Amino acid sequence: MNAETKRRVAACAAGFALPRYADLPQVGLYLDQTVQYVNGYFRTFCGVELTPSMVSNYVKKGILPHPVRKKYSREQLASLLYIAVSKTVLSMENIDILFKMQREHYSAGEAYDTFCNELEACLPVVFGYQKAAPLPTDVNDERMLLRSTILAAANKMYLDCCFDALRQEENLWADILPDLV
Repeated sequence: MNAETKRRVAACAAGFALPRYADLPQVGLYLDQTVQYVNGYFRTFCGVELTPSMVSNYVKKGILPHPVRKKYSREQLASLLYIAVSKTVLSMENIDILFKMQREHYSAGEAYDTFCNELEACLPVVFGYQKAAPLPTDVNDERMLLRSTILAAANKMYLDCCFDALRQEENLWADILPDLV
């Protein structure tokens, strides 16, 4: 990769931040609004997105509670933000298992904020503009599984950004070369 391509890859994750649980909308959002809200946070990452049919399937499979009067709550938004990331590396069955483990030990807000903190700490390391901090070894199984999921997803996000940037670089040269000949 040339320097410009590397810069574009690093820019995918630069400044990435998710809203904390207390900052998620308190009013319910309709399905299309919910999908738009979640996807808005991941627009720089290929493959980290939801569709209305995906959300409906999560509800049908019992992974996500049914919306109340067709509106999705703050807790459901938090779950969907997590699902958008983890679905890139976990099956829905494993996501559901991890949800159940988290719910046994943490409130929805605590679990979601922990997810945000872990993802935001992991992305700069994986994208190469921050050195890795030592990981605490005294964490419970739920936290370790969450961290492993996020690390796998962050690596997938990085690879997807790299390949997307390489394709753009290749397309740029394909457009320029005929003009030079």
